[in-house]
Amino acid sequence: MLDVRIGWDDDVTASEVDSGSLLAALVSVTAVATFMTVGLWIAVKRPELGMIFFFVLFAFAWRLVSVLYIDLSGPVFSEQLARDIGPGIAALPMAISQGIVVMAMLFSFRRQRLRKLVGPDGAGLASWLPPGRFSLSDFAFLAVAVFVVALWVELLVRGQIPLFAGIERFDYTRLYGGPLHRRLLEWGPMLAFQVGVFFAVPLLHSARPDRRFGALFASLLLYLFLAGHRFSALYAYSSFFVIPIGAVLIGRQAKSPFQKEIVSKGMLRYLAAAGLVLVVLIAGAVAYSYIVVRGEGAELMEKLSQRVLVQQGEMWWMTYDRVFLQDDWSGRFAAYKLFVDPFDPSRNSTMQFLMELALPLQRAHYIIAQGAAYTGGWPEVFFELGGPIGGFALVALSAIVFSEFVFLMTRCIVQERFATCFFLTPILFALSIMVVSGMVNSFVQITFLVKVAAALVVYVTEDKWRSSMLFLRPAAPHGG
Repeated sequence: MLDVRIGWDDDVTASEVDSGSLLAALVSVTAVATFMTVGLWIAVKRPELGMIFFFVLFAFAWRLVSVLYIDLSGPVFSEQLARDIGPGIAALPMAISQGIVVMAMLFSFRRQRLRKLVGPDGAGLASWLPPGRFSLSDFAFLAVAVFVVALWVELLVRGQIPLFAGIERFDYTRLYGGPLHRRLLEWGPMLAFQVGVFFAVPLLHSARPDRRFGALFASLLLYLFLAGHRFSALYAYSSFFVIPIGAVLIGRQAKSPFQKEIVSKGMLRYLAAAGLVLVVLIAGAVAYSYIVVRGEGAELMEKLSQRVLVQQGEMWWMTYDRVFLQDDWSGRFAAYKLFVDPFDPSRNSTMQFLMELALPLQRAHYIIAQGAAYTGGWPEVFFELGGPIGGFALVALSAIVFSEFVFLMTRCIVQERFATCFFLTPILFALSIMVVSGMVNSFVQITFLVKVAAALVVYVTEDKWRSSMLFLRPAAPHGG
């Protein structure tokens, strides 16, 4: 590994220092540019795949740009770590790790495989049931609408609206948040995913999306905005909402493999307009939080610089320095802190462990106890467990599991396996959070194993039911 930490004490000339720094910068820029080029290709050539993996790809791109900034601008002062970090070539192993995920994603969603998503029974679940039967979408709309209305009533009855009262979202949840508010924070992205499923499924039958569910989703985003949430919640909810849209567009492509324009211009305009509104909402929420709630208007640009360019990559740079440069890692100790003795077993043990390594222990525990955590965790957790070589193997394993599971979920959406899709949603959420923030301790909890077992039972049951429905379905008349 190229060591770019060359100083005058190493008895080298100024030209050697400059050439070493230039080479390091070239390596980092090349790695980042390659990943960004592939990401742009996915967005342009396979936008439906970009929707499905937007939650992961956006997080990847942001963290990679942050790490590149630290590599090129270092030493950079980190407010959260209270120390200088950088320079280096930390972007190279991170870009390789993210590239492994993208390769697994493209392999799982290769076009030859996608063409087989829709078989001879591909007309959809609705065509199997006689007319006048119970409407699942109506029931889903009623259930979600009741929850959303009750959520708004709870917010108004409690009298404190964080946006107008200048209350930080964490303080509102702790002091005023009701049971419905807490359930939304716990299950919100999964609810957004289910809403997205019913919003998008009509597109499989060349119908308009169900705008009722679009209105429900918009009301959830507005609620989060009023409840003091800024970027993270709005980004997560929106990312999970568009996953089913991407899956449905893949289903349309599987039904019409020779169709040139899978995503219509109207759909692109609709998504672009919605995205623009969301960006404006997020920008307003972030500015309001720093200027009004926190009273940091005079330091707004400095705070945003730390938030955007430093905090996204600082934890990875610490792992890079510790594992790749100093060879200071212990997989056994990391496993113990992750799975056996985390500070707070109910939360992401990966970030707790990384914060304990990067900060004085007392300060790390104080921050964690306040309900806060730093950004990162993936791929840091795998290199803390496996070292500079084994870490890549663990990254590859996680990438394969994640991409194959997302393909399974896509197949369930396209084939309208609604029961299986519902029970697979918590597993999708856990795997997505693992790839973005490195949370691995959830996979050893009994509740996760119960969710997996329940999803398997439902999948087998629904598959047998669908087979029986297909067997009893009258054959289409043949012209003669």
